Amino acid sequence: MFKSTLSLFMIVMIMAATVLTGCKKDDDNPTPPGNTTGTFTDSRDGHIYNWAQIGDQVWMTENLAYKPDQGTGFLAYDNDENNVPVYGYLYTWDLAQTIAPVGWHLPSEQEFRTLVNYLGGDEAAYKKLLEKGTAHWGSPNDATNESGFTALPAGYFDPRYNAFRMMGTLTSFHTSSEYPGDNTSTMKLVLNQNFKDASVEGSPKVLMISVRCVKN
Repeated sequence: MFKSTLSLFMIVMIMAATVLTGCKKDDDNPTPPGNTTGTFTDSRDGHIYNWAQIGDQVWMTENLAYKPDQGTGFLAYDNDENNVPVYGYLYTWDLAQTIAPVGWHLPSEQEFRTLVNYLGGDEAAYKKLLEKGTAHWGSPNDATNESGFTALPAGYFDPRYNAFRMMGTLTSFHTSSEYPGDNTSTMKLVLNQNFKDASVEGSPKVLMISVRCVKN
């Protein structure tokens, strides 16, 4: 009887130790987070966007394509709405400040710098941000799109000359930041195939360019 009781006690102790060891192992190696990509729906118009987590940030991986019910400050490239499903709209800086979907916001200069730095700096980030291949970018294109950001060459509109320019070779994205000491310029992320870098730089505020939002 004593031996049977002792054996049962030992079995219980071994099982308990196994459970505790398993719990400790789980604590040391927590379950990885969920998918690093996904979709969300803009409640204003039902448009579904893709997103990707890049480092500690979550970015839209498509250009914003929201069309306000009224007002100005947005254009389809070449005034051709057929360009919108691929490239989204080009927005003025003023409109870009208020155009983000709920739960998202227009990135600051620093948020774009964080993105570029995480991807290895200007030259490395350029390749990791651009869409692969030549379906939209000019040839040659050695981009990897390793980040999943999928930057597309949406070009821009310059109202000073009433001209759409550089679709196929350049894209740039608004930030919420003005250029220091110059209220006629703003900071933008520029990806130019002629220079092959990801540059956060100043340019004229009047240009209408693309919007990518980052999650709150």
